[in-house]
Amino acid sequence: MNRKILCAMLVAMIAIGVLAAGHLAFWDRYQLEKDYKQVELLMDYNDIKGMNGPSELATLQTLKQHGLTTVLFKEQTVADIEGYGYGTVLSGSQLMVQSNVFGANPWLAQLIENNSIKSENTYLIFTDKQTFERVASQLSVKIPHYKTYTDLGETYLIETVLTYSQLQDIGIGFPQDKLQLVEQAGLNTMVQVRTWPKVTVQGLETVFAPIKRIPNLTATFFNDGVIPGVTEDLLPEVAQHIRETPTGATATIEFFPQSGINKLAVLLDKQVVRLHTIGSDEISKNNPSKTEVIDRFSLAAAERNHRAILVRPLVSTGGEDPLTYYGAFLDDLQAELQKEGLSLGVASKFPPNPVSKAVVLLVGVGVIGGGLLLLNRLGFGKWLTIIGVASLVAWAGLLYLMPDFGRKLMALASVIIFPTLSVLTFTKQQGLPLSKAVLRLVQMSLFSLIGALLMVGLLADVGFMLKLDQFVGIKLAHVVPLGIGVVYFVYLASTGNSIKERLADLLNKPIVVSMAAVAGLLLVAVAIYVMRTGNEGPTVSSLELTVRTALDNLLGVRPRTKEFLLGHPAMLALLYFGYRNNWFIPLLVLGIIGQVSLVNTFAHIHTPLVVSLIRFGHGLWIGLLIGVAAIVAYRLLEKQVRRYL
Repeated sequence: MNRKILCAMLVAMIAIGVLAAGHLAFWDRYQLEKDYKQVELLMDYNDIKGMNGPSELATLQTLKQHGLTTVLFKEQTVADIEGYGYGTVLSGSQLMVQSNVFGANPWLAQLIENNSIKSENTYLIFTDKQTFERVASQLSVKIPHYKTYTDLGETYLIETVLTYSQLQDIGIGFPQDKLQLVEQAGLNTMVQVRTWPKVTVQGLETVFAPIKRIPNLTATFFNDGVIPGVTEDLLPEVAQHIRETPTGATATIEFFPQSGINKLAVLLDKQVVRLHTIGSDEISKNNPSKTEVIDRFSLAAAERNHRAILVRPLVSTGGEDPLTYYGAFLDDLQAELQKEGLSLGVASKFPPNPVSKAVVLLVGVGVIGGGLLLLNRLGFGKWLTIIGVASLVAWAGLLYLMPDFGRKLMALASVIIFPTLSVLTFTKQQGLPLSKAVLRLVQMSLFSLIGALLMVGLLADVGFMLKLDQFVGIKLAHVVPLGIGVVYFVYLASTGNSIKERLADLLNKPIVVSMAAVAGLLLVAVAIYVMRTGNEGPTVSSLELTVRTALDNLLGVRPRTKEFLLGHPAMLALLYFGYRNNWFIPLLVLGIIGQVSLVNTFAHIHTPLVVSLIRFGHGLWIGLLIGVAAIVAYRLLEKQVRRYL
């Protein structure tokens, strides 16, 4: 096939993919994100109860005036019975020893006389009938072998063969009087349900029945690492019960993986609220300031789609009254959220967003077009037709048989292909004037951005936006372009008329100590670079955190350091000087890192698209500014050195 015709066909394939991805990204996804602006501010009821307000109701009303929207209730446990003054928990032997305490009540004497008290059993003793009924109802479906006594006058008893240590973490439901108090204060409620062993259909009905009656409930989520019903394959029943609550939504907690939560979210049509908080252990260990916490919460809401923020007590209020302190805290947090264009209320939730497979198929065609162009540049031109046909068939088959896997695989291919192709296309051996080098870097970055756009189109799904599913292969996406780019340019810098001659030229060159040292440093740098990619990696230094915060405050959206400080300036220098020989490998490596980072910025699908675009723009213009300044400084220094030589 004629080379020009082939090139035109491949460019047309990319154009088709770009148009399809643009529709998914800038129409479907952007339309969803632009209305996704409402955030809930929560505090745990137990934390509120500990404040020194004139009354619990007055405390709730005061916090509401300062921006609190919702009160979180963690399901109470058997261990809470005595702490909340609901009753007493004793072993049988303890109960008989304390018979003098209860001796005035004829029920105990009667039970002892009848030998009904078993020393090895555990007894839950209540004087409030409503609390007894709530606890008995919950325990009836969560523990085996229990018995109730309701004919003891004004005393109510639950007997179980389990020990206190086996009982203490079992959930006993939610306090109706406190829920009503929150409603009276005009606040919403979220509840956090505990799991229990051997979940049954009847157990789920019993647990969720009172939850469905909670007024102003905005989400039902879970306390433990395993969602109730996962082991017993009862998640469809859990989802059905949640759908019957007032909002039909659950919540995910950032940095707290829960077995079954993603499947549950899918069963709920992805009616999910992302919740962010700072754990009590982290607060105790790091003792963050109020400003640091507010900055973190604001960033989570603005840049990671969190629509519920749980405020926990800090280590110290600086001697200030807690109610006054947290009222001011909520005021400041509300102001920061408003600066980000967010408002307070019931957390926004994405509506169902089915994506057309036909449109996704066209996006993948664009990726395949880019891949064929890359293979052509790497010298595989005579195989393009066969590879192209096979790729299209394989892509269609994957999308039909394994759509989720196929989309993620094609997204990975996109972020590998386009930055690699961009660097190989726009980087030449000849240098450019500074103004043209600047223009060339802009062109290169925009071409790399095509890979990001195609990836965004492929993953334009609410599941990725809520981080229920994620882009995969992040380390491959960072390493493969580096490997291809370095091998390509090292080979290009060799001499010879054939591959054999060029390889011989490379292998027969003597190893220079300085070159070996540079290669060693590069390997260390690349290793650190790879370690810092993805969601896990070494903790950043306090200095870097300070710089990040300063950039966030100055620019609103912080550009990535490896783009504006390293990648873009290095690539600008490489375009300016040209890749003359292999001494320019350090600039090449850094430059490729910048282009790869640029594209992978958009792989954080849970970050709003507008935020990623702003981050890309800031990284590029600041990187160009630093690169131009460095080149000008280099030329001035070179000029001065020549004057004295």
